[in-house]
Amino acid sequence: MRSIFILLVAVCLGAHAEAQSLPRNFDVKIRVKDHVQGMAIDTVARCFYLSFTTSLVKCDYEGNVQARLDSIPGHLGAMTFDAGSRTLYASLECKDDEIGRGVAAHLGMEAYTQEESRFYIAAFAVDRLTEGRQAMQTYEITEVKADYKTRYGCSGFDGVTIAPQIGKKNGKPCLYLAYGIYGDISRRDNDNQILLEYRLDQFKPGKTPKHREKYFIFTGNTNWGVQNLCYDPKTGCIFLACYAGQKPEFPDFSLYAVPVNQKPVEKLLRGLENDGEHQSLALLQQGLLSSIKGLRGWRFPDAATGICTLGDGRWFVATPKKVRGKMQTATIRQLRWKGGPQENPFEEN
Repeated sequence: MRSIFILLVAVCLGAHAEAQSLPRNFDVKIRVKDHVQGMAIDTVARCFYLSFTTSLVKCDYEGNVQARLDSIPGHLGAMTFDAGSRTLYASLECKDDEIGRGVAAHLGMEAYTQEESRFYIAAFAVDRLTEGRQAMQTYEITEVKADYKTRYGCSGFDGVTIAPQIGKKNGKPCLYLAYGIYGDISRRDNDNQILLEYRLDQFKPGKTPKHREKYFIFTGNTNWGVQNLCYDPKTGCIFLACYAGQKPEFPDFSLYAVPVNQKPVEKLLRGLENDGEHQSLALLQQGLLSSIKGLRGWRFPDAATGICTLGDGRWFVATPKKVRGKMQTATIRQLRWKGGPQENPFEEN
């Protein structure tokens, strides 16, 4: 009995030490031209990975830069980390709209045309980041290219996360991508968020990934759609972090949650009535109420520029911070999930 007690004490002390060793708040010790776009945590290497539009940065828990890849030829956005394969997956857009033209101008390169526009998952072998571009593999996402500009207000895609297969008990991990959706208030087909589901084994050299499912989530209007995705094992939800939309008939929520244990429903969707039935997912019925049945969420815009979870109620967010000379860094903060029907579902940890 005494040995069991000692073991339990050791486990508790170890968990407490790990909790104490994780950072609370710090600034990344870097100065770049573009703001932070996404983040992931690696508790084994005790570091964070962050995207700054055309740069990938690895920093330790005190913000010291350990590795970086610069001049990535496109818009590097949200990211997610697979600890098993030690692979970092991120969205990469090479396109001709205002974002793409801004990236091209920043890099001093010729802008892409619409015909040249392409959308990729960039996969980074994180233990080889000091080798530069050799650590990076790209996979074209052809479904996004097919919808770009012509359907659903698609501007490309940003959010990425790894989560269990939706609607399956003990579902195997899948990679989910979320469309960026133009906030055009004159359109009616841009009020749903869209997730593409891929098996992780689709992302291997020589393969062109093919999505398994395409899910629609009614949120109302957003500006640029989902900026960051994050699956949280504690709540069993995929969180969608957005910039709030401008259509007056919808609430200006910026964070939504989608339970993965639900069964998708085939139905006609608001704004897409002439498009036939689509696989639809419902939002978690927590958060603030709205005048539209089933539409609930929170107002937490900080999540749009970087969010990740430890799966035990502790989260991290990355927000842009301007420094001298019109340059940028990022502030990383530790938060704790509280949920419920309030504007901000997090509290400072």
